[in-house]
Amino acid sequence: MEADSTQDCLVCREHRGDVPVPGGHLIADDLVVAFHLPPLPDSPQVYLGYLFVTSRRHAPGFADLDETEAAAVGQAIARLSRALRSLGAERVYVAVIGSGVPHLHVHLVPHWPETPPEVRWVDVDTWEGARRGGFEEAERFTATIAEQLGA
Repeated sequence: MEADSTQDCLVCREHRGDVPVPGGHLIADDLVVAFHLPPLPDSPQVYLGYLFVTSRRHAPGFADLDETEAAAVGQAIARLSRALRSLGAERVYVAVIGSGVPHLHVHLVPHWPETPPEVRWVDVDTWEGARRGGFEEAERFTATIAEQLGA
């Protein structure tokens, strides 16, 4: 891993703590780092329960992971999805887009029961009644997820 490639990487900066994430890291080991989506400067409200699972190593996508890293990412996705379901999510959408930041980050997006059936999966976080909150609400929600992980 070259230092130059990670200095400006948003995900690497979130790993290092240069970019605050609500409630800190839910999972942080040698292979995986997972955390709640932080509010963006132009959007102070964030969809509650929107999580990222990232490879610790700066790697652009799944194909760039070794078998151990890929297994660890998959296990983290399963653990966090179960935690979200235990908090009431009817399902958890899992997506890898990878066009904005060249560091593997898997999106976990919960579908909460109050979401109308006509709201498509790509819109569950933006419809008018979506569960949204600022940094402090996301911190509290992250603490609840962390409790579920420990249970």
